[in-house]
Amino acid sequence: MKLPNLGIMGKMGSGKGFASKYLVKKYGYKVISMGNIVRAIAKKEKMKPTRENLEKLQKKYSNNGKDFVIERVIEKANSIKGPVILDGIRKPLQAKFAKEKLNAILIDVYAAPTIRFERMKKRRRANFPDSFKKFKESEKKEENVFHINKALKMADFKVNNDDGAKRLYMDLDSIMRRLK
Repeated sequence: MKLPNLGIMGKMGSGKGFASKYLVKKYGYKVISMGNIVRAIAKKEKMKPTRENLEKLQKKYSNNGKDFVIERVIEKANSIKGPVILDGIRKPLQAKFAKEKLNAILIDVYAAPTIRFERMKKRRRANFPDSFKKFKESEKKEENVFHINKALKMADFKVNNDDGAKRLYMDLDSIMRRLK
């Protein structure tokens, strides 16, 4: 079976990276992290990789129907032999390009806001909101910058990651069987 390229999408803390790691281990995918590309740009520009700075860079490097991040991802994907996972698609243009240029199947990893907040709290990343209210405000700001909800509507599949790893893995395996 020739595996398709995949795009993993979802809101912060939904489990995108967790889902990607499983697909890598079980199916042999290579992962290209969209976030790592933006963090590398931040490093090059001598900026701290805070959520706010990464948002600013995303804005700076995307305009007029172009998106520097997805363009770099597509270049990288085309240089890799075998199927890839684009981990962290956030914007509609990124989803569109992933589908058009890499024939990627898009998977939305969903989790309830309270669950995502608790997961993010455990990560202890710098500048993470210290209350659920601030988390929701941060999420609203991200929506205004990236239009994540519009991008998520482009997903081919949606998996719920509220119930833990076992259920997520079963749902991902079900998708993979359908893609055969």
